[in-house]
Amino acid sequence: MSELSDTTEGALALSGSGYATPASGLESPSLFNPAAGTDAPTAYEVKYLLTEEQVAEVVDRVTGKLDLDAYADPAMGNAYITTSVYTDTPNFDVFYRNEGYNRDKFRVRRYGHTGPVFVERKTKNGDKVRKHRVRISADEVPELAAPALNGEWAGEWFHSQLLQKQLQPVCRVAYERVAYLGTADGGTVRLTFDRNIRGVLVREWKLEPVGAVPALLDKVVCEFKFRTAMPALFKGIVADLGLTPAPVSKYRTFVQAAGLAPARTVNV
Repeated sequence: MSELSDTTEGALALSGSGYATPASGLESPSLFNPAAGTDAPTAYEVKYLLTEEQVAEVVDRVTGKLDLDAYADPAMGNAYITTSVYTDTPNFDVFYRNEGYNRDKFRVRRYGHTGPVFVERKTKNGDKVRKHRVRISADEVPELAAPALNGEWAGEWFHSQLLQKQLQPVCRVAYERVAYLGTADGGTVRLTFDRNIRGVLVREWKLEPVGAVPALLDKVVCEFKFRTAMPALFKGIVADLGLTPAPVSKYRTFVQAAGLAPARTVNV
């Protein structure tokens, strides 16, 4: 098995995939190395639901200030496909935010049709976010179903959490993403626009494309990602367009749309 740790969202490319490493070497603000401990700066991800007209205005405001990220495909209008397999317990403890499951999401994500694959833990507390991820090969994804591994794999920590928390694949969600990366107010920032978000039920560890199914949302999910404090660039956009945060979750939206979890009070 390969052992290639990665803390850069969109920075490392698979040989021959057509994706390049950004010359800037910038990382997504929400990515952290666990060795950094609690002393690392806080990262934030603030989401908004936008119309296409609002998206055009935001893009106009950041053009020349932020760069398209490494996965941008001109043939797709600078978008790229992002596909994720989300996990939960048989009782949907992650969805209901039950104790022990109310902060972390464990998922497998692929960028592009043939791009790099990552196992990832996303820890969220309000708008505060931390992600830890490790790159694996696409051929290794089915091995996540194994009852035990040899302990020598880069994704062993992820597999161990799956077993400990009784997590299993629930759905595969895909969307077209346009992403920008750069610096503002002296810190790294990232801006993403996600369209045509769709999902299918899964019970296996597969990252096949999601076919032609209805979109889960009729607006564009926009995320501002930054550390410590929202930069003036983003503050100006929010103020001028009168934007209001929308705590939308792609996983939760799919579970609700599919009627997978019975209606009941969800812990906040």
